[in-house]
Amino acid sequence: MSFPAPRTNLPERLSGLSEHPVVELGGRAWLTHGEINGLLRRQPELAKSLGRAWLLDELLTAIPLTPEREQRLLQDWLQSQGFKSDPGDPDALQAWLQSQNLNAVDVLQHATASERLDRFRRHRWGNEVEVHFLRRKPFLDQVVYSMLRVSDRSLADELYQRICEGEADFSCLAAHYAEGPERQTRGLIGPIPLSNSHPEITSRLRGSRCGQLWQPFEVNAVWILLRLEEQLPTRLNAETSSRMMAELFEDWMDERLRLLLAGEPLPPLPPLPSANEELPER
Repeated sequence: MSFPAPRTNLPERLSGLSEHPVVELGGRAWLTHGEINGLLRRQPELAKSLGRAWLLDELLTAIPLTPEREQRLLQDWLQSQGFKSDPGDPDALQAWLQSQNLNAVDVLQHATASERLDRFRRHRWGNEVEVHFLRRKPFLDQVVYSMLRVSDRSLADELYQRICEGEADFSCLAAHYAEGPERQTRGLIGPIPLSNSHPEITSRLRGSRCGQLWQPFEVNAVWILLRLEEQLPTRLNAETSSRMMAELFEDWMDERLRLLLAGEPLPPLPPLPSANEELPER
């Protein structure tokens, strides 16, 4: 069975609506286009989801793969979905597609979407990862710290002195005196991103050395004892690179979605990778 390329031209898609006056769900007629338009007007989040889906479909259908790679991905996907017959058997494949309410275009999109998207991200932003990482690093680094919160200033000062003089352990005091949820963890917080804490806490942790205990300070009428236990700086590895490219992609998609929902013209897609292009590593 051959797998035709999906249509990407918007006027062609719109002209085809008159041929199918209802929207299907689960292979059955479900809603008219008028009803869908009403839902989109009344539920802006639905419009956003549909708009993003269309933009993603527009992009994916434009990214080429070699025929050999498409067939390999197609076979792997069919196998993962429980298709046991030979993918080269058109009758068996057609029967399975009908049982799943799918067609050839749908299946090819499902099978190849992840690789097409990955190739686009690496082609478009692979060389910008390091700059974006350095910009984001202060928000990605994680820390482990001990914290103890009490409402009484005198008690906070007393507990601070006891820790400094080695009379008591921070964790024991937190388990007994802490008035916040850190009491349940004996004062231990993290690992969490450094930027997730209150600004007063973040500023102190950012300038701390491991094991440094801060004198009690007040935040929102509560007195806090704070000690940095461990710094966990984020490294630019394959996983982080993929995350950075995903963030840049989402920023790009958000801008296209904004233009689409505002009724403004969409700029053309950026240059796309060729089917055989060698791309930057993740």
